[in-house]
Amino acid sequence: MRKECRTTSIVNWKGGVGKTTIAYHLGTGLEMLEPEFREEHLGSAEAPRVLLVDNDAQCNLSIACLGAGEFEKMLARGSKTVADLYAAFLSGDSPAAKVQEYILRGAVRRDAARKFEKVDLLPGHPDLVFTDLNFTVYSRPDFKESMSGPPMYKFRVLDRILSQVRGEYDFIFIDCPPSMHFVTQNAVYASDFYLIPALPDWFSAYGLHSIVAKVQEFNRMWELAENGCYRATELAGIIMNQVVERKKRPISSQAAIYEGLKERYQDSVFYTYLTAGDAIPRALHEARPVYSLARSGGTAAKQARLLRRILVEFLARISE
Repeated sequence: MRKECRTTSIVNWKGGVGKTTIAYHLGTGLEMLEPEFREEHLGSAEAPRVLLVDNDAQCNLSIACLGAGEFEKMLARGSKTVADLYAAFLSGDSPAAKVQEYILRGAVRRDAARKFEKVDLLPGHPDLVFTDLNFTVYSRPDFKESMSGPPMYKFRVLDRILSQVRGEYDFIFIDCPPSMHFVTQNAVYASDFYLIPALPDWFSAYGLHSIVAKVQEFNRMWELAENGCYRATELAGIIMNQVVERKKRPISSQAAIYEGLKERYQDSVFYTYLTAGDAIPRALHEARPVYSLARSGGTAAKQARLLRRILVEFLARISE
């Protein structure tokens, strides 16, 4: 029996913390995970169907999946993207917009010669930078809703988009921009879970409380507006990224931050962290997951191993 699709947003209002890295490697990792791990954590050795949603105007997830050259060609061809879907659903033309036509199937690169069979992409577009402005200025004459509370249709757009295709997928991962504006709020509303990648520095750690508090605020607002019909988006965890190790342990300054976060957020902090190194940037530049470089050894093997552990830990967390 097919399980319900599980949707996860990767959020942080700071840039450069690894949102795209985590979204990309969770999504592709499910197909590359050993069958015995899939059997244990998913109940089936078969690779699940995955949709990656690039919800960020920087389009890094789309570039990682397709390669910079192919992504530029896609834009030049005028291919449909999530930005077009937002525009259609905001304008009220959603019945005419068939989301399946916007999804790139069999296009996500596994390596130089192969593509992922069960990982699809809803690509982003640089015009997403204007989408938040469109949300701000757009208003529809729904007096009953506007009088009873917040304009909920502005938070439901991505959820309505994904509702057309959720039945086709087991997992959806949404890569969000470095903000908590309408586009990110739409992703949180549409998600069952959210993940927060963070760097092991004081500024990054300090901002985590504000993110968690803001999502809790969204949940309360939406639960009230939906009269109890909204299911709160749960924190799946905080993932530390770019950790520098000495003798297989984080350097002292980062270890202090990591231990402080575990003391404050307890089990919400992932047991596995992702180390710094050049393998992931090199893999992303080649439009492939670092898993495909693991056989070269060194940093690539280590980062691939850690990302696999993060994936398995994520599966365990959302199954609890």
